[in-house]
Amino acid sequence: MAPNLDRRQTSFPDLQYPLLRDQDPKTAQQWLAGKKVQDGANGLWRVHDSLYDLTNFIDFHPGGTQWLEFTKGTDITEAFETHHIRSDLAETILAKYFVCQAELPRNSPFMFKEDGFYRTLKAKIAGRLKDIPKDTRKKSDYITDALLIGLLIGSPLCCWIWRQNLILGAVTTVALGYLLSALTICAHNYFHRTDSWRMYLFNISGFSYSDWRISHAMSHHLHTNTAQDIELSMLEPFLQFLPTPDKPIWAQMAAFYYPIVFCLTSLACLLKE
Repeated sequence: MAPNLDRRQTSFPDLQYPLLRDQDPKTAQQWLAGKKVQDGANGLWRVHDSLYDLTNFIDFHPGGTQWLEFTKGTDITEAFETHHIRSDLAETILAKYFVCQAELPRNSPFMFKEDGFYRTLKAKIAGRLKDIPKDTRKKSDYITDALLIGLLIGSPLCCWIWRQNLILGAVTTVALGYLLSALTICAHNYFHRTDSWRMYLFNISGFSYSDWRISHAMSHHLHTNTAQDIELSMLEPFLQFLPTPDKPIWAQMAAFYYPIVFCLTSLACLLKE
């Protein structure tokens, strides 16, 4: 079925419903494709109501190239505002790549006014960043590295133990699974940040860090629990988080069966990727 171009969001009737949200296979690339149609960026990068051509800036972006390569042709206002706490420098650089004003209004309820809640909060946070201990990120690095070393040592050791004793081998496999799970969670921190070799550790789990950078960092974290959150649509119809007047009774009982859905969803994501 072709997507309905005139459909509107329930909570924000003036905003268009995400174009490909309900179309299978509900992938990260599909979410971006829908935004490229609706965001009014005309093949450029949109920030607020202005269009910019950042092509020549991609290789110089301090956060890495992917943030700009993936989002070309979309509205990146939320990403720009949230990833640049001290936005004065970023705005100065951005102005150099201005092309024209956007023709269409933003398909988002957030205005980011200077005296609004978000920018007021961001200014206060920027003033407190200096109080964060400088070794905080190093601690995260050390934990991630330790988990990686543990996995590299534990994997062949587990194979050897299986040959010695089946019960001990099974127990070791479960422990190794927890180790891999912890490493995956830690590695996920790095695709939120500047490009780092540690973000590739996420792929050891079988998932794609680049797909998750889009679906998790760009969609879920910037549009949390809204119609633009692809991580909600991926779970539908089995888990229906958004309120609807016609939600079936079995969907309302999801609190009792959601663990099973999450387990199967992980396998489904692996198959998609």
